[in-house]
Amino acid sequence: MREAAVLVLLWGNPTRVLVVRKSCSIDSYWSCDIALPGGHIKPGEDPIQAALREAWEEAWIHPSIVKVQEILAPEKTLAGNRLIHPVVAVPKGPLCPRPASEEVDAVLWIPLSIVGNKPREIRHPRRGVFVEGYRLAGGVLWGATLRILRRLYSMHSSKMEEP
Repeated sequence: MREAAVLVLLWGNPTRVLVVRKSCSIDSYWSCDIALPGGHIKPGEDPIQAALREAWEEAWIHPSIVKVQEILAPEKTLAGNRLIHPVVAVPKGPLCPRPASEEVDAVLWIPLSIVGNKPREIRHPRRGVFVEGYRLAGGVLWGATLRILRRLYSMHSSKMEEP
């Protein structure tokens, strides 16, 4: 099983989470996905180091400006045999997130409460129809990213304002 880490960067009130849109113009399994910045854990890295490195490589979030709060229980992907370690953090100062590689074409702050809404059946540009998902900014929020955000939302929903 391959291990990966994602950065779940939370900010503001109501709580928003930083996501990236994987470029629709490249031929990749993840094309057009709305995802948390993240990727594979390299040899010698722990989940925190990997999540911070990936956030820098994908969204121009420098590790020195992030304060890690907790690491959630890992999420197993339903396809691809991956175990994803969600690293929850908050900014320590001002940020200027933006796409930092050709694999990402947008960086967005979305309300965490969006995952409290009922998902819709949507058609993914690369994968066909999914029962559970959201279309956002030309991309699709679904799968492991959606499960991680829904778990976080349920853990913290009593602390958040309604949209």
